[in-house]
Amino acid sequence: MSLLAVSVLAGCSNPETRSQANRGFDYEEETLRTTPLLIPEGLEAPRFNTEYVIPKGAAQGATGKALDIRPPTQVLPLVRGSEAMDEGNGLWFYQQQLDQALEQELDKALVAFFEGSDADFSRMNNGFESDGEAIGAPKQKFRWQLTPDPVRRAVAVQVQATEGAAALAQDRLRAEASMLNAFSLSYQRELSRQQELLDQGPIALSQDSEQQRLIAEQSYDRTWKRLITLLPKLGFDITNRQQALGYVDVEFDGLSKGDWRDLRLPALTIPEQEYRIQLGDLGSRTSLSLSNKDREPVPASVLNDLSRTLAPAFERGDLAR
Repeated sequence: MSLLAVSVLAGCSNPETRSQANRGFDYEEETLRTTPLLIPEGLEAPRFNTEYVIPKGAAQGATGKALDIRPPTQVLPLVRGSEAMDEGNGLWFYQQQLDQALEQELDKALVAFFEGSDADFSRMNNGFESDGEAIGAPKQKFRWQLTPDPVRRAVAVQVQATEGAAALAQDRLRAEASMLNAFSLSYQRELSRQQELLDQGPIALSQDSEQQRLIAEQSYDRTWKRLITLLPKLGFDITNRQQALGYVDVEFDGLSKGDWRDLRLPALTIPEQEYRIQLGDLGSRTSLSLSNKDREPVPASVLNDLSRTLAPAFERGDLAR
């Protein structure tokens, strides 16, 4: 019984569902009682300023129990490349890549959101109709609309509470914002999962002997992430790194033969000293150059040795975690 009472009280004190103040409302029955000011005989009554007198019936809007004290639910742009619409019931999602089919991607994301929340849904023109449970509200119906804007390279996702929506506008807006935030969170989780799989995919690394550099067949950001993840595992101590400037300062301490066997990689036998790895953005590819602490290019034999170990490491998804 004690546990049940605690659970009930905890549910009642939820700031998202509690809409009334936690004190009484007897003050609404109170009235201001005044008595005339007694003026002694022979004196004049003082003049009173009526500028700040509040006339009866001047108060408008909800008061007392009818006043909803819950903070407004705000539409949050939780996904990178998204922006809340001015009217508050939608989000703009901007195209991040030229070959990205954003409208189709958002369509799939909405279906995944409905299925993940066990919501009943059906397709309609440029969108969906679904049921859903907003925070602190019973299950109700929503209409979802997808509106592409080719000029802005963006797609708007808007939601409108329809059947079963609360009569009060503030409750309807709160329910719509709650559903949009739930969708954004679901979509962001899926994007993070896709990015994690992409980051763990193999990256081909070859040696450009003519330019004395290594070439990664992947974008700058992915190559940077892979390099920063691998270096400590290969016996490098990262002393400084600047992604914006594209360099990593390291000190190579080496690994034991047993460690190299456990990694299933060719042992790296370059001199144990300080190095700088400089990355260059080549669009869909990335260059990697190696220099010593004096910023002089290393001999070709050192670069060959590094390539012999780093190339198979870049191919390994298990080492990218």
